[in-house]
Formats: sequence, C-alpha cells, structure tokens
Amino acid sequence: MSGGMARAGRGRTAAAPDGFYEPPPTVEFPENGGSPVVRFMGEDGRECQFRFEELPLAGMHRDFAHALGVRIGAGGGRRTQRAASSQWQTVKRFLLLLDQLPVPPQRVDELRVRHLERYLMSRRETCLETSARRSLQDLLRIVRVLPDQDRLDSAVVDYAGQPGHGVNAQQAVRPGYSDREFHDVMTAARSDVAAIRDRIAAGEDLLRRFLDTPDELSAAEREQGARLEAMARTGRVQVDYRGLAVGEYPAACYAQARQLFVVDQDLAPLLIYAAGLSGRNPETLKELPAAHRLLEERAVAVTLIKRRRGKTNSRTTVHWSVDPERQLRTMGGFYLLLHRMMARSRAFSGTASVWSIWAGNGRGGIHHAATSGHTGPFDAELARKLKLGQWAKRHGLVGDDGEPLQMMLTRMKKTAETRTAKQVGGHLPSARLTNTSETSFSHYLRADPFITEWAADVLTEAINDAERHARQVVVRLGGADADAVSKRSLGQAETGELDTLAASCLDIERSPTGGRCRQSFMACFACPNALVLERHLPALLALADALREDLERRDADQWAARHGATWTVLTRDILPRFSPAQRAAAARTRPALPLDLLDGPKELA
Repeated sequence: MSGGMARAGRGRTAAAPDGFYEPPPTVEFPENGGSPVVRFMGEDGRECQFRFEELPLAGMHRDFAHALGVRIGAGGGRRTQRAASSQWQTVKRFLLLLDQLPVPPQRVDELRVRHLERYLMSRRETCLETSARRSLQDLLRIVRVLPDQDRLDSAVVDYAGQPGHGVNAQQAVRPGYSDREFHDVMTAARSDVAAIRDRIAAGEDLLRRFLDTPDELSAAEREQGARLEAMARTGRVQVDYRGLAVGEYPAACYAQARQLFVVDQDLAPLLIYAAGLSGRNPETLKELPAAHRLLEERAVAVTLIKRRRGKTNSRTTVHWSVDPERQLRTMGGFYLLLHRMMARSRAFSGTASVWSIWAGNGRGGIHHAATSGHTGPFDAELARKLKLGQWAKRHGLVGDDGEPLQMMLTRMKKTAETRTAKQVGGHLPSARLTNTSETSFSHYLRADPFITEWAADVLTEAINDAERHARQVVVRLGGADADAVSKRSLGQAETGELDTLAASCLDIERSPTGGRCRQSFMACFACPNALVLERHLPALLALADALREDLERRDADQWAARHGATWTVLTRDILPRFSPAQRAAAARTRPALPLDLLDGPKELA
C-alpha cells in the first residue's frame, strides 16, 4: 500500500479541531465601508478570493457578494474552484453589462426583467445558445439568493423563479465518437503512451547502468548518465548547452527532462487514453490520487473523487484489474504505469496526485523554482490547457464527416458509456459505469445518434428474429424431440426432398415397425420419423378439408375409428402451432387431394 493520508473508516475517529471551532467567514465586509471580498475554500482544498473592488456599481456589491457567498459557501451548490470561478464570472459579466447601459441601475431594487433578458442577449453574441442559456441559469440562481427578496421587483422575482430559462438536460448534445473514430483515437493515444513509457524506461536503464557499471559505458553515455544522476538527485534538469544557440535552450531542456520525467506535452495522450480505458469523467481523472492499495498483484484499489454526487457521496473506491502482460489494456495496469513514470517528479513536487510533471521552462521555472520545476499540473486548478486539438491534428485524426476530429475528453467518456451499453445488450443496470441508470440514459445514451442507430438495429433484428421464429414452426410427431433433428435432415425437409403426403419422413427406410415404411400416409401422424414444417401447411389444410368431406360420406363411428386419431393430432397438435396469418396465407395455395391418396405410398412396378 502506498503512503497517503489516514483513511476514514469504522472504529477510527474523524479528525476535529480542539475547542470551539468558528469557521472563517465566506464574505468579508471591510469596516471602512469598502468593497467586500468573497473567500472560497473548496472540498478539495483549493482556495481563491474574489474582490468586488474591481467591479463597477458599488451599490450592488454587498448584495451580490452575499449571494455569491451563499452559492459557493459551505452550504452552497458550487464547491469546486472551477465552479466557483464560473459563478464569479457570471456576477462580473452582469455588473459590467449593467454599467454600459445609458442609465444603469445602482441598487438591486432597481433591477428589472429587461436587464436579465439583456444579459441573455449579450451572451448570445459571444457563445452558442446552450452556453448562453446556461449563463442565464447561473445568473438567476444568484438572483434567487439575493438578501431581502422583498426589495426586488416582483416581476424579477417571478422571472427568476420561472422554469424554462435554462438548458434542457434532454436536448441534443454533442455525441460521443463512432466506433471508427474511437478506434483511431485510442490507437494514436496508445502509441504515444507506449513511446512515453519506453522513453522514460530507456533513461532509467541508462541511469541504472551508470550507477552500477559505469566502466562499461561509452564516454558519451557516461556524460549523459552523470546528468541523469544529478537530475534524479536534485530534480533540476542538467543540459549540455555547448554548441547551442540561445533560442535552442528551451527545446534542449525539454529534451533532457523527457529522459526521466513526464512533461506538459505528455498529458494529452495520457489523459485521452485514461478516459477511453476507464470511462471516467475528465475531472475525476485529473484528480487521481497517488495513494492506492495493491491487492495481491491482481487489482489496485483507488479512491476517486466524484464531484457531481454531492458532498456525502463525493468519494468512491474503485478496483481496477491488473495484468502485467497487458499493461496498456487494463486500467489498473495503466494507473500503476502512471504512478511509476511520475514517481521521481512527485518526490520533488510533493503533490498527493498521481500526476506530476516537469514544467521548469520559461515562467514555469520561476513559478516552480522551489520544486526544481516540478508541479502537480492540476493542483492549482483543473482547467489546464491540454491542447487536445493540436494533438489530434498531429496524428491526422479525421471524423466521419471528413473534417478534422474535434478532440474532447467528455466525448471519450460518452463513447465509453455507449460502448459498454452495447456490450451488455442495452441492460442499463449493467451498462452504467459511474452514474445511476437514469443519469446514464438521460445524459449519455438517450440523445446519442450512435446508440440510437444501434438500438434501432437491435430492435429490428429482434422483430425479424421473432417473425422468423414464429414462421419456423417445426413439429416432430409421434412424441419425438424436434431439437434432435440434424441440420442436414432439416435442410432436406425444407427443400422437399423428404416429402410424403403432408409431412416429411426423416427415415423412410427404417420405420418403427422395421424395414422400409409401407404404412398409409395417415400413419405419419403417429410416427416419430414424421416432421411438419410451414411448407406443409397448404397440404395439411387440404387434408383437413378432405377428412371433413369423408366424414360427410361415412358413419361417424366408422370415420372416428379410421381417422379420429389423425384428426386429433392434426387439429390439436399441428394446426394451432401456426399463426392465423400463416394459415390464411397457406389456405390460398392449398392443393386438392384425392381421397385415394389417403391410402399411403405404393411400390412402383
């Protein structure tokens, strides 16, 4: 088991501060009457501050600061740094928009519905309709928690409480990738992941040989080994700048750092492959912890953060299988690969996340000077630019429409959901990966065109199969088992090679009485060699008519003694097995059977 924070569990008391605990206020109002400051501390430990002094319309600062504190505070619905920043941007955009009006409102009681509608119109100018409505939705949530709602205009209160302003969760959204697109993306990502693994393994191998047997190395290898040893010891990248122009220094640093460390450019393929392999949300993958438990070398247990389940359900432990021979085919093996490749960098950055990279070039060297350029790329915030579009373009990935593929981690997650649904035949309780069945259907499967097309194909195939099953009636007479008929015999019966009067004889040379069958055709209805298919239905209906005509000419007792058993089998055991539609279709083609054919087969002279 790797190191990390103490795990909560039964019998272990949760950590609590000594004495009376007074949490710091979310909103600070300066005593001198200045602009308020909203402080945010997320569930994941990330912190930030939002200062209203940079915004116009000072008369609204206190009210909107209070509302923002409610939304992002301990009891609010936005408890991640990214979500809190989004709420702040909503307030900031709204106040800046109001300030541009010819006569801007100065207090919240001067807000009108037209101001809210104006905000929606301004958002439509810079983003798509879905994003614009989502922005309005965020603004209305803030308006609904403004203090002293009685001060607000009644029309504003009604407008903020009306449904239908936001985004419909059931509306069409960007689908996942097709099977071909997903295959191409995973193939490209896997090749990059393998290259990163082999690159770092080669550097580690040279470092090991330098430490163990330096005399066996060439002069160039010893120089490189010495630089790698210094990098492994101090975390600082060691570069031989001799013969290089100043402009070539950054590239040389990256090239050297890549020998032992994961760098920024490696994050795109690593995250893409993790999303396709695990089916997890991007934010969950970005917060993969380094702490884990290895279970008998066969599985790894990792505690994940699931942001959208609420505070009480925000963490879940998953068990990923491990297969050393198929390292890149199981999520457990891939997680352990990530853990090993970034272990050296993690020792310098001090991050608790499995992700740790060297980012010591340019401004990164200044920001991360204390850690020799190493950092947890998602520690400060999750919204790190991964340049997924450039990665897709570099690999020449093209969508089914012939255009360059738009690479998105969220689409990889949706694709994983749809592929799993297909694999389990659409059974939602088995298909769900990270959500409830209702969420998987509503947000991932319902509007996806690929899953819709697949479901239509499955439904069509099921209907056709049911129709074929209904039509492929196979009746084995004489109490024999229809499933025991060989495919060869069934094929001969379907082509008419084994036909008698109104059935097929599976073995006319071996009758139940011994030898070649010389019985009447009517005896077929009690013979285990007889087989009835749909193709015999016209003759069976004709036989039934012939038996009715024979009943009109004979005494009932005499007819029952001669044909009663055959009539019972025909009308009770055979004809009801066919649908009314099948019987109606067969009735139109039934032949006329002379009564003398009821006497059975005759030997040719």
